[in-house]
Amino acid sequence: MTEQSGRSRAVMIALISGIALVVVIALIAVFARSSPTQYDADTPEGVVQRYSQAVVDGDYDAAVGYLVPERADSCVNRRIEVVDVRVTLLDTTVRGDLATVEVGIAASYGGGPFGSSTYEYEDQFLLQEVEGEWLVVEAPWELAVCEEVYG
Repeated sequence: MTEQSGRSRAVMIALISGIALVVVIALIAVFARSSPTQYDADTPEGVVQRYSQAVVDGDYDAAVGYLVPERADSCVNRRIEVVDVRVTLLDTTVRGDLATVEVGIAASYGGGPFGSSTYEYEDQFLLQEVEGEWLVVEAPWELAVCEEVYG
């Protein structure tokens, strides 16, 4: 084997090793992603999380189950038409039997001639504790299952 072919082989091995290292790092990054934190269902955060998931999933009955009775009973204009929404917990304030859960909302809607339309904003949920259970009184319009819930 000549000195030239030995160098070519060393360069090739180094190149293949580098590519393999990049692939391994990419796989680690993909599999190391954690799933969203599941909040306790008995907390305002947990109720907002489950209500929001029901809305995103298009499960009207489950979403209405998280509303205070007077809102659930008067909810006639059913509306679940969310395309792609991401909800992020920002802050929670509890004062007696009322709680405010502040969230960040990122919403995307179908494409037009320039692609999809995406926007982000901050809003809040108002919850009330009824017989030991936190229930939604008001929700951001993006996640309101009926007009009566939008605050």
